[in-house]
Amino acid sequence: MRFGIISDVHSNIEAFTVALSLLSELDIDEIICLGDLVGYGASPNECVALARERIDKCIMGNHDSGVVGQTDISYFSEYAAKALIWTVKAMQPENLKFLERLPIRLDFELFCAVHSTPGNPKKWEYIFTSADAAEQFKFFDQWICFVGHSHIPAVFTQSGKAIIPVVPFDKESITIKLHKEERYIINVGSVGQPRDNDPRGCAVIFDSDENTLTLVRFEYLVSVAQKKILKSGLPKFLAQRLALGI
Repeated sequence: MRFGIISDVHSNIEAFTVALSLLSELDIDEIICLGDLVGYGASPNECVALARERIDKCIMGNHDSGVVGQTDISYFSEYAAKALIWTVKAMQPENLKFLERLPIRLDFELFCAVHSTPGNPKKWEYIFTSADAAEQFKFFDQWICFVGHSHIPAVFTQSGKAIIPVVPFDKESITIKLHKEERYIINVGSVGQPRDNDPRGCAVIFDSDENTLTLVRFEYLVSVAQKKILKSGLPKFLAQRLALGI
């Protein structure tokens, strides 16, 4: 099967629309979202409505959890907290109900999927390094664990290697071969707010027949997303960062 795996949409409907359009053109069997449909951006209802229509399976991220009152606002940074308060006021009831019902983890035969870490998903810890990853392999039995949360694509192996996959700006994707003798924790990056100095949105395709991981970067209308953020009254920095990939 070919799985399209995405994360951290963050109320960016411009990026989300392009990501889903791209995946629909790539013979994907199932689309999985690793959470954070909302937060930071100015289009939370549009993003949740589109996810309800187009995503096959979705899990809860920390911003989703905060919006529905399951994670205290004191957990969040200054900008995230301001966006959270704005988002709570903006959300439509049917979209809040969708977020409330999202699972915190999904388990499949070959892989599991969480937003943060498999060990304690609701503590919202980050996996930035091989040392961070090493502590997490005991918390899943499958070949791969897919995560998001850091907004930075990365591949960590149980043997201790770390690969930070970079797609050159003159290319749209790179493909990595996955080996059965290894186990992996794979961060799929961010659709709507990349933080790896590349402003292009990010999505991952996992081919379980070919044992490959393809990282796809895509352009979207950053300026439109920025204007919506500024018009909404959200912090200016949340608009500025989109053009920088930080």
